[in-house]
Amino acid sequence: MGTRKNQSSLTPAERAAFVAAVKALKASGAYDVFVTQHRTAFLAGPNDPAHGGPAFLSWHREYLRRFERALEGIDPTVSIPYWDWTVDRTAAASLWGPDFMGGNGTGADQRVTTGPFAFSTGEWSLTVRDPGDLTTFLTRAFGSMGALPTQQTVNAAKAVVPYDTAPWNANSSNNGSFRNRLEGVVHNPGHMWVGGSMMAMSSPNDPVFWLHHCNIDRLWAEWQREHPEQSYLPPSGTPGVVAGHALDDPMPPWNNESTPPTPRSVLDHHTLGYTYDNEPVSPQALPLTIDAPPVTASIGGAGEVDVFSFEVSSSGRYMIATEGTTDVVMGLYGPNDRTTLLVEDDDSGAGSNAQIARELAPGTYYARVRHYSGSSTGDYRILVTRADGSSAPPTLQINGPVVQGSIGTVNERDLYGFRVTAPGTYTIETAGNTDCVLRLFGPETPTNLVAEDDDSGPGANSRIVANLEPGTYFAEVQHYSPTGTGSYSISVRS
Repeated sequence: MGTRKNQSSLTPAERAAFVAAVKALKASGAYDVFVTQHRTAFLAGPNDPAHGGPAFLSWHREYLRRFERALEGIDPTVSIPYWDWTVDRTAAASLWGPDFMGGNGTGADQRVTTGPFAFSTGEWSLTVRDPGDLTTFLTRAFGSMGALPTQQTVNAAKAVVPYDTAPWNANSSNNGSFRNRLEGVVHNPGHMWVGGSMMAMSSPNDPVFWLHHCNIDRLWAEWQREHPEQSYLPPSGTPGVVAGHALDDPMPPWNNESTPPTPRSVLDHHTLGYTYDNEPVSPQALPLTIDAPPVTASIGGAGEVDVFSFEVSSSGRYMIATEGTTDVVMGLYGPNDRTTLLVEDDDSGAGSNAQIARELAPGTYYARVRHYSGSSTGDYRILVTRADGSSAPPTLQINGPVVQGSIGTVNERDLYGFRVTAPGTYTIETAGNTDCVLRLFGPETPTNLVAEDDDSGPGANSRIVANLEPGTYFAEVQHYSPTGTGSYSISVRS
C-alpha cells in the first residue's frame, strides 16, 4: 500500500487517482458494502463492535486497511491520504476544492453541489442510509456544530496513558483512557464540524470520512511510537467488555473468516503494509554474523529504532541478545520479511537487556531495537548465537507419558516437538497450577502459527484441539504473565 500522505501534499495527479478509484468502487457496489458495515456496527447499540470501546481504533484500522486494499485493486498507486484538521481548518482548504472532496453544503437541505461527489454528477447517490433517512445526496454544514480539534487538543490527548481503562466504554475517564480521549475529544468533533452526512451512522457516504479516520489512525500510530511501554487494553477474558473489544477477540463483521482480525493483529500498522509520511525514516539493516563477537550500537536520538539482519542457513535454536546498561526492547521479524513480527522482548536478559531464544527456519531475520523509554538514549551491544545443544527441542510422544516442564525465568518460552504420522484430530494441553499460554506451530517449521490458547483446559490450563496433517509440529509454552514462573506438564493425545 505504500505511504499515506497529508492530503495537502498530494499532486493533482494523485488527487485525481484517489477520486477516480473511489468513484469506481462506488460504481461497482463495493463502496456501499463498506457504508453498510459501518452502519451495522452502530445499529448494534450497546454491542457496537466499532465505537465507544477499546476496539474503536483497532476496528477502524482494519476497516481502513480493507478499504485501501479495495482501492488498490482498482489502482495500485492509490493510498488513503489523511486530513490534518489542526492545519487545514477552513472551507478554503485545498481539501474542499472542486477537484477533490468538493465544498460545503448549500441551501436549507445542505446539499453539496460542487466537486466529484455532488449528486448532480450522476455518480454519487446515497443508497445506504440511516433508518428513516430519505436523503439521496451528500450533505455538509461546515462549523454548525462546533470547532475542529487544535494541535493543543491533540497533544493533550497523546499524553494520556494507559491505552484504555474500565469500564471499557464511553464512560472511561478522558484522563485515564487514551482511546476514549481520542475518540470523544478529537475524533467526534471532526464529524461534527463537517456535519450533514458525516453525522450519520452511514457517515462513510461522505468520502472525507476516510481522510478523517486516516488522521485518527495516524495519531494512534504516533501515540504508540511515543509510548512504547504501553500496550493494548483490556486483555481477553476481562469481565464486562463487549465482544470484539478485548485484545484477542475476533472483530465483527469479519469474525466468521477463517483467520479473523483481532485488535492484536493490527497493533503494528507496518505489518499491514503502510506507513505515514511524517514517520521517522526506516533505517537500513546492519548485518550481524551468527556466533561473531557482539556489535556495538547506540540509540542516539529520542524514538530511534535500530535494525539488524542476520542469515540463518540451517534450522535450529538461536539466541539474539543485547548487552550493556541501556534498557532496550527488541523485536524479531522474519523470515525474509522485516514487517512480520515473530516475538518481542524487554528484560529477559541480564539487567535491562533483551534476549530472545527461538527455533528458526532458514531465511533472513531482522532485529529491531529501541529504548524502553521513547525519549531516552544510550549505548548497547547486540549478538546472535546458535544455542548449541538445544537446536532440537524436547520431544513429546503422542499418547505417551506427560512431560514435566517449568517456566523458570521471566518471559521464558519452552518449545517442544512432536511428529504426526497420520492425519487426524490431536489434543495438546498443559496441566498443573501454572497459568500457561500454549501456541502450536508447524508443520515442519516453528515459525508458522497454527493455533493459540490460554484457558481452554481445566483451571488456568491451555488446550488446543486441532486437525493435523502428517508432519513435525512444535508446541510453545509461556506463562500468561510476562513476569510469572511455575511448573507445568504437557502432553499430546490423538
